[in-house]
Amino acid sequence: KEIGDEIEAAWRRNDYDEAIFPTLAADALKRAEIPSRTSVWSVVEWCLEQIELPRQRDVHASFGDPPVTVYSGPRFHIDIYFWFEGTTAIHQHGFCGAFQVMHGSSIHSWYEFKLGRSVNTFAEVGEMSLKNCELLQVGDVQQILGGRAYIHSLFHLDQPSATIVVRTDRSPLDLPQYSYYKPNLAIDPFFEQETITKKTQLAAALIRAKNPDADRIIGNWLADCDFQTTFNLLQSLRHLLRSNQIDELFRLTEPESRFEKYLKIAEEHHGVDVFRPVFRHQEMLDDILKRRALATEPDLRFFLALLLNIEGRERIFDLLKQRFPGSEPIDKVLDLVYELANSRIAGTERSNLLGLDDFGDLDLYVLEQILRGRSGNEIAEAFRLDFGSDPDTSQIAEKESVIRSALVFAPLMRDSALPGRTGLRES
Repeated sequence: KEIGDEIEAAWRRNDYDEAIFPTLAADALKRAEIPSRTSVWSVVEWCLEQIELPRQRDVHASFGDPPVTVYSGPRFHIDIYFWFEGTTAIHQHGFCGAFQVMHGSSIHSWYEFKLGRSVNTFAEVGEMSLKNCELLQVGDVQQILGGRAYIHSLFHLDQPSATIVVRTDRSPLDLPQYSYYKPNLAIDPFFEQETITKKTQLAAALIRAKNPDADRIIGNWLADCDFQTTFNLLQSLRHLLRSNQIDELFRLTEPESRFEKYLKIAEEHHGVDVFRPVFRHQEMLDDILKRRALATEPDLRFFLALLLNIEGRERIFDLLKQRFPGSEPIDKVLDLVYELANSRIAGTERSNLLGLDDFGDLDLYVLEQILRGRSGNEIAEAFRLDFGSDPDTSQIAEKESVIRSALVFAPLMRDSALPGRTGLRES
């Protein structure tokens, strides 16, 4: 209430100018130092003791797990969001304000979106690029700017994490509030048509019922869908097919999976350059998320979180330096990959958290050389110099191909390499 009343008075004196609200909110959060004065569990206790809470802005917890409004003003409110799972969702805001980490820590990524073409008011195609990334700890404050000026994602590292958010109710000039899908798509997630929503539910019913005509019926509808409906329907079908373990995306052993057939129908109408890259990227995220869900060791979970959120090994190395200041980044990557390769999944004899069976010393050596920017004959020559013997070049080429194509290593396969050590890892 104190911080809310302070912001309300200051903003009112400035005629509720939204241009200055993020600065007002951020400065107030920094001065209040709430995380050092109370805990999220004290907030929970306080909430449960109240006869009547402030007006709740998100009763059904559509954002946060859960969110709770602790101050409700005439033009802004203060929420506390709890988070038990990390999310890779990239978004902009139809409001403005500021937030502060109250509990836990997060990877914060800030993006730019270069518009290629506007499909309509609710969908755009362009090119996404990462501006910067950082680790946010308890007490850190960030301004929230409306619209394209602040396209970002927060991946919460701890269970739970919690953030204090001071925000306006809505900034009409910053709508629609796009969600972004790497590498090229912006979609308004709040646009909804009753008919399309119901049709999507019925398409799901056809698949869940294993109706023999499901593919024909859905395919006929998909062939006539507009751009935004096509993407939303593909998203729904992909989730449904994967969750039912009916199909796997883009597997070489099943190139004509059901989802692949739906995707080809969509591409006939809307082109081959939009949807497929998005779903390939989502496949990579799903693969790494699955491994992180099975990892319990904090350093491994942190490393997998970096692979989920950051593309480019220089950026990944920078965050590894922050987390492990006494280690060289390449050394730390190799240590963590070694641990993943030797962490068995419960109930299996061979499967490991890395997802590459029989990943041994030579594989680790080849990965190291790739991280140093070497390829092909350069790796073989490095081996010859390091160990004084001729390598099996075909074996090295095979291992290089596997490493470069592995989903788990995809984020590391960009940017220039850093100097460091050579040599095989001791078993």
